[in-house]
Amino acid sequence: MNSRVGIVAAVVVAVVVAAVVVVRQAGGRDDVPTAGATLAARTTPTPSVVSSPTPSSPVPSPTASSPTRTAAVDSTKAMLAAKLRIVAQNPLYRVGRLPASRCKEPAIRPTSVANVRKYYAAYILCLDKVWKPVVEKAGFTFESPRLDIFTGKTRTACDVQDSAAYCGNGVISMNATFDIDNYRKYNKLWARTTMAHLVAHEYGHHIQHLAGISDASATRTAYANGVDAPLLESRRIELQASCLSGAYLGADRSFFPVSGSWRERWLWTISHRGDEWGTQRDHGSAKNHSRWTRRGFDAGSPAACNTFTASAASLA
Repeated sequence: MNSRVGIVAAVVVAVVVAAVVVVRQAGGRDDVPTAGATLAARTTPTPSVVSSPTPSSPVPSPTASSPTRTAAVDSTKAMLAAKLRIVAQNPLYRVGRLPASRCKEPAIRPTSVANVRKYYAAYILCLDKVWKPVVEKAGFTFESPRLDIFTGKTRTACDVQDSAAYCGNGVISMNATFDIDNYRKYNKLWARTTMAHLVAHEYGHHIQHLAGISDASATRTAYANGVDAPLLESRRIELQASCLSGAYLGADRSFFPVSGSWRERWLWTISHRGDEWGTQRDHGSAKNHSRWTRRGFDAGSPAACNTFTASAASLA
């Protein structure tokens, strides 16, 4: 794996969440209770009790079984159940097969910053063409993401310097230096398949944002116990974004086209992105990244990308 996609996720204030999803690419890397996750209902602190003016009749402190504490726990459980419905039963999964954009791979090669910008701008127009009617069919409001092209010396809108990022405010950031170096120094076809996969992956995060999946997942992460549960939630988000990337290419496979040597190199690319090249298990193994991306490609539908009802083993 030669790059890493990562996220900067989630600031949660009480139960109102403003999520910023960031997918990081570091050198050497770049995909009822929820299966595999442990969610804990956080309770509000017991309020202080004002002393009674009559010493002989003290006001008892609320106990763990008090109505106040019970109501807080029930409220948290209800909130988390609602978040689970958003991620696991989202209307996005019922839109059917994606329409083909009928777009070909952009003919622009990443030989300059200007060319990288032109490539991604053209690609995003094609992604918009497919996802706009799908998002609206699912009952959500569509908004095209803003493209931010940066170099290794310029910080992105997400305040990171890695090769690709999605910001929760609707910005897709792509590192032109990363793409230009890959194209000049390494396999040119690999550089192209990497660009095609990554921008569609970041766009997948944008779809999660529009469908409310990102915010709901950020809340679930905030209430997850231990270390493993938050990492599993991160893998659900990341592998779903790669699956949505594959679904777009699968729907457009005849027009792009995804065939011959391009397809072979793309299959190699998606099978060489995973946590084996990172520092923590937040994106999924190369095997599962490839499996979920190909699953989206084969189905050409978001229905194949419901990682929130999948087993923890399939998301390792």
